[in-house]
Amino acid sequence: MRLFLLFLFITYSGHSSAKKAEKDALPQWEAGLWVGGLSVPDYRGSSETRAYILPLPYFIYRSERLQVNRRGVKGLLYQSENVHINMGGQLNLPVDSDKNAARAGMADLDAALSVGPTLHYKVYQKTSYKLSFRFPVQTVFSTDIRHIKYRGFTFNPSVFLSRKKAQWNSHISLAFLFSTRPYNEYYYNVSENDARPNRARYQAKSGYGGISLTLITQRKFKKYSIGGFARYENLSGATYKESPLVTKVDNVTVGLYITYQLAKSQRLIRSSLDISDE
Repeated sequence: MRLFLLFLFITYSGHSSAKKAEKDALPQWEAGLWVGGLSVPDYRGSSETRAYILPLPYFIYRSERLQVNRRGVKGLLYQSENVHINMGGQLNLPVDSDKNAARAGMADLDAALSVGPTLHYKVYQKTSYKLSFRFPVQTVFSTDIRHIKYRGFTFNPSVFLSRKKAQWNSHISLAFLFSTRPYNEYYYNVSENDARPNRARYQAKSGYGGISLTLITQRKFKKYSIGGFARYENLSGATYKESPLVTKVDNVTVGLYITYQLAKSQRLIRSSLDISDE
């Protein structure tokens, strides 16, 4: 969860899309420096948070059907006037259980890789606004480098609204979270061996996992951009809400950043992919 949110934050901090329309020509590649701070919970439902303040290099590559950026690699599978489908992935940081009171004495959570397609359906678009639905389905694997294990899949349909005005580029999305039993077991199960007087045994089930509301805004200048990120998650009604590992029903993630472009390609391309995901 932590690395995913960090990637998401950096992903949306890309300054290249702040002033361009989705189909406008953009440099084939860009390179620069990202500096920012982020405060994020250990995992969804955790009352403990971690803060990150760090500089990171970034690199973006674009072609007609392939995009490499801070979020990973994305390839276009299908496109029509209002629909396109791409393939992408995300990586969630491991969790050290010794540093989380609710998980004390339990096995650490390995890094988790999620991979799968996302269907984008454009509902409405004008010069400054675009409204779309997104339907990502991702298979999840956990790994400690030596072993890889299947952890189910997630389905998080969302409503996504983009607004561009002058130098400002903003996005707001509302996602409804669903996940299968293996995924929920990995994050929220408490086995008989892990049960304690203050941590009852718990068996997770598949189903609804709450909502996620995300707001991102950024402003582009000639060589750099600034912006911020905020995400609110609420587990009310979630199938795993009663897990003793859920110590907080709602979580807030916030961050601020600045990017500086060091170099870019002179060659321009018109990518078929949605650059609002950069």
